[in-house]
Amino acid sequence: MPMEMIGEFGTAGASSEWIEAQGKLAIRHLKEICGEPPLEMDLEIVWQEHELGQYPIIGLVWDDPMRGTPWNYISRCEAALAAFEDGGELPPGWTMPAARSDDEDEDKSFDPEKPPPEPPETLDFFESQLYTSKLIQWAFEASKRERSRPHLVEGDDDPESQS
Repeated sequence: MPMEMIGEFGTAGASSEWIEAQGKLAIRHLKEICGEPPLEMDLEIVWQEHELGQYPIIGLVWDDPMRGTPWNYISRCEAALAAFEDGGELPPGWTMPAARSDDEDEDKSFDPEKPPPEPPETLDFFESQLYTSKLIQWAFEASKRERSRPHLVEGDDDPESQS
């Protein structure tokens, strides 16, 4: 059964009943903030093995291994869980990703005539990272388009060269 980790939760060293209650509360919070998981998927408390014992995480689990991973929903849940664990505040530099379908980007086609994104007027550390990420994405799209073109290979069918 496929599972993607959302994040850790709970008080270390607490009883398993207390940890289960904390997990159920965290899952309820995630569903309230991010909505219900995609069809045939569920948020669950998953116990992970470790050489020193077990620890709980919240994971998105589903039955069909051929089904794609809903990365946007997972990233929203990760941010919501971080805020939940931090008393309702997102950690510095974190933002809640926008809710969107994971299939949204597949319809966009790359325009080779469009120049790379321009840098913002004021550039702090996080804006610099965001700008670099946009440039990398632009370069990736440009190279992906370039790779999809077939390379022509001409055969050497000249009988004189074979002798």
